[in-house]
Amino acid sequence: MDFKKVVKELKRRNVFKTALAYLAVAWILLQVFSILLPMVDSPKWVLKTITVSMFIGFPFWLLFSWAFQITSDGLKKNESINSDDSKSAGLIYGLFFLIVITPIAILILNPVKSKTKEEDLKTNKTAKDSINEPKNFTTNMIALDFYKRGEFYHKKQSLADINLAIENYQKAIKHDSLFAMAYNNLGSAYMRKNLSFDPNTKWEEEAYAAAGKALQLDPDLANPHIIQGQFYWSPSHNFAHEEALREFNKAIAKDSTISQTYEQIALIQLHIGLFDKANKNAQKSISLDPGNYRARRFIGEIFLFQGNYEDALNEFNKIPKSFAPEPTHAFKALTYFYLNQHDKAIELLKENLIDYPNSPHINSVYAIILSSKGEKNEALQKMALAQENTNDYIHAHHIYYYLGVASALLGEKKESLNWLEKAANKGFPNYPLYNSDPNLKSLKDSEGFTVLLSKLKEDWEKYKALESL
Repeated sequence: MDFKKVVKELKRRNVFKTALAYLAVAWILLQVFSILLPMVDSPKWVLKTITVSMFIGFPFWLLFSWAFQITSDGLKKNESINSDDSKSAGLIYGLFFLIVITPIAILILNPVKSKTKEEDLKTNKTAKDSINEPKNFTTNMIALDFYKRGEFYHKKQSLADINLAIENYQKAIKHDSLFAMAYNNLGSAYMRKNLSFDPNTKWEEEAYAAAGKALQLDPDLANPHIIQGQFYWSPSHNFAHEEALREFNKAIAKDSTISQTYEQIALIQLHIGLFDKANKNAQKSISLDPGNYRARRFIGEIFLFQGNYEDALNEFNKIPKSFAPEPTHAFKALTYFYLNQHDKAIELLKENLIDYPNSPHINSVYAIILSSKGEKNEALQKMALAQENTNDYIHAHHIYYYLGVASALLGEKKESLNWLEKAANKGFPNYPLYNSDPNLKSLKDSEGFTVLLSKLKEDWEKYKALESL
């Protein structure tokens, strides 16, 4: 067989041209399908089927182009076509291929829409009902893009990133006002801004409103209840324990797998002295998310408040140094103090004062240690510095308690009682801790302290009896 003659015949029959046309069109279509099919939630097998079909179809297309050509006069055998027909055959093949493949693409994409219509018919929904139907995500690609950008910044650690997250969630909502998850995440971002960076009732209100809108659009969402629980358990609502816990329990009823819900319940329970329940919920939170270091710190706090100092230190040592260093290291230093390891406590506090010289947590704990050593002037300086920086601090009740302990160690009973009452009234009515803290022994003969303990015990008994707690 003469190879040159074969090539010449292949060229005459336009086999090379039609093969290139097939491959070019197939490649373009695969690129288009790889983009479009995921956007309509098409199963992965659809794209695989199309790809395999194109490969299988290629040799058949070559056989077809050897035997026939599509000309301006219709389908003809290659032996009967003239040169003019041959010149336009490649273009005609390409157009023919597009005409054939386009209906196939429509049939592939259409079942997604058809399925939605069938579901609407089965549930007897009108067009209006379908529009108002609550939904988690959006089919608006622009809104989804802003939402994903918001998620990216939301996972970061700075105030600037949280502001960018808020901005992107707002843009997502602007492009789709029924985007439930955008409202949900917007509420979370506002609440985080309030709790971690800029304590302000404005951000609380924005968070609560966004959470409410998310629930309106999708009543099955659990996370908005967490946001609303945090809204109630705040200085602006005087740490309404019961109201907050009701919201957290609603979240669990809808989704029992969210680590943060149990973490938040543990936080409230450890503040009101329900240590066993707090420990159980913190452990549950960690079982769902081993990287939840806030829940880990709460376990350390529980052991610390119970007087189990070695266990507390063990928990604090499991937490990375970079995680919420001010409160975490303050609690750890306090644990060293109760273990009579004063040098380690002071070393840790000094190390943190380099980065956080005005920290109310660090300075107030330092004041306790200085007071215990009889260094009154230095202790008073640390106490004054802690007070100056506590005004906008959400968990100021811890600082008030530390100042009460430092004052008791300095022999300032009246001053101590004032601080302890303030701590109890501002979200930290922890009767077991007030009653057992060895550094408050000097107050035991004080009538005011006895009255305070009696009131705290009454509230504690009430909390223990409440099933929701």
